[in-house]
Amino acid sequence: MMQRREFAAALCAAVLCGSSAFAWAAPDPKGDPEKWILDLSNEMLATIRADAALRSGDAAAVQAFVSRKVMPCVDFVRMTRMAVGPSWRSANPEQRAELQRLFRELLIRVYSGALSMVSNQSVELAPSRVKPEGDDVVVRTLMKQPGKPEMHLDYRVKFVKGEWRIINVNAEGVWIVENYRSQFAPIAASKGNEGLIEALREKIATYNKNKK
Repeated sequence: MMQRREFAAALCAAVLCGSSAFAWAAPDPKGDPEKWILDLSNEMLATIRADAALRSGDAAAVQAFVSRKVMPCVDFVRMTRMAVGPSWRSANPEQRAELQRLFRELLIRVYSGALSMVSNQSVELAPSRVKPEGDDVVVRTLMKQPGKPEMHLDYRVKFVKGEWRIINVNAEGVWIVENYRSQFAPIAASKGNEGLIEALREKIATYNKNKK
């Protein structure tokens, strides 16, 4: 179960966090949110499958992938703000910028290793009787692989300045933002934003050390 959840979360993190080396036909972020998420997810899988460095979790390749291809699809300021919780309001501009940088790096460090599990998966819309409407909706999808159980991936997307942006993802029943808020908010409440920043730096350093 944990391996399934880790892989589901890895795909979500990849979509949350996008070198001219990658062939990429950017999905239309202004149209139907379901089609946008479906196209984005399947193109992400195809990109990972085609690049050995990504599948191996190479840090430089993952960073390039994130910066060039995924970040434009995400409202990462909103995501970080929700993950940090109430202490975000008291953070100064420098602290907010550092919290965003560290949160993105943490997502990359935690989930990049699971990208090696990408093979012949594809993503389809989950059966639903109600089509999402409005400017803040949840798009429900299923990741399928021959001979394996389906995995549920839900994306919360918001229409921001004329384009859809991802603001949260649910990997096999766990919403990523809420999962991190349960970790971040108590630290920020007891140690302040500088304490949270230091805790994130230590967590990332631990991942880096363990990977060597």
